[in-house]
Amino acid sequence: MSTQTYTPLNGAQSLIYTQTNLRRAFPDFEEGEVASIHLRNDHCIVAHIDGSHETYERQLVVNAYLDFRSRLKDFFSYLGPNYRGPSPWRNEMYVMFKGWHHAHALGHLSRNAQLQTLLADKFTRIQHEEELLALIQSDQTDIGHLVAPNGIRLQDRPISLDGELDDQPKSQPMRSEPYCSCGSFQSQFRHLSLFEKEIPGFKPDCIHLRWHRRWIQHLGQLTQVRNNARNGQPSNVVAWWYAPPSDGNSDGNFVLLHTKSGAQAPATHWRLYGRGKTFTQHDAWTLFNNMMEADYLPVPGKYLEQLKPFVKNNQLVSTNA
Repeated sequence: MSTQTYTPLNGAQSLIYTQTNLRRAFPDFEEGEVASIHLRNDHCIVAHIDGSHETYERQLVVNAYLDFRSRLKDFFSYLGPNYRGPSPWRNEMYVMFKGWHHAHALGHLSRNAQLQTLLADKFTRIQHEEELLALIQSDQTDIGHLVAPNGIRLQDRPISLDGELDDQPKSQPMRSEPYCSCGSFQSQFRHLSLFEKEIPGFKPDCIHLRWHRRWIQHLGQLTQVRNNARNGQPSNVVAWWYAPPSDGNSDGNFVLLHTKSGAQAPATHWRLYGRGKTFTQHDAWTLFNNMMEADYLPVPGKYLEQLKPFVKNNQLVSTNA
């Protein structure tokens, strides 16, 4: 009887060919009772504790890993207090908040959410990356991550008024590749050469960079709608509210009103969008995209005072939304 020998998975392969990614690629795969996972040519071999083996197509597991690694989280996943998006720090880097305020009906009372509110406008006072990371992601805090979607521009040299004109400081070169401080991105970066050998054309990525790319697209759409409107004041407007879930097993409630009479139109000029339908946080990206393609400007309803009595009296969303 011949014995088949296998090479242990390297650092990159051990992140790709996991039981979880096998289940994502093959829904019938049952996690647990697995002795080892190995590779042979174009296949992933799973050895079970009882001595049996199963063979799976290697590329499908790779695809499942890449899809999950770069999946798009819902619109509210990385918004800070008052629906604040990523905040510029320095060197073309941004603080991306975790959506503690929007994850639960009482999320705004959590320690991390309160820290976000307290520190959101103070990050620029911090000079060094290590100090900032210790503040926003550590054993004591989980405020968010530091991202650089377009790479990092290194700090300029100090200007010397006593030097020669030909010796004036020049902009330092950029680290042109995207960056994120999250664990997923850092794991890919540590094993980058192995990932490049395993997956042709591989580039590190993560859910935070994916969300930021979609956020930039969203901001561009907002600008385009305003530019298309006369005097930058669209008459087609959608007011929206979001009430986070009250428990961990349900979705939030996403409600929209629309008008063709401008953002300051009285409540009588607004109509409920999708009457009879229920929308959640998972619908937000698509709904925003659809309304802006139709030249409707989305506006957080919490800032439209004339609509508050109508929303409250009709119990469309909770009073905290």
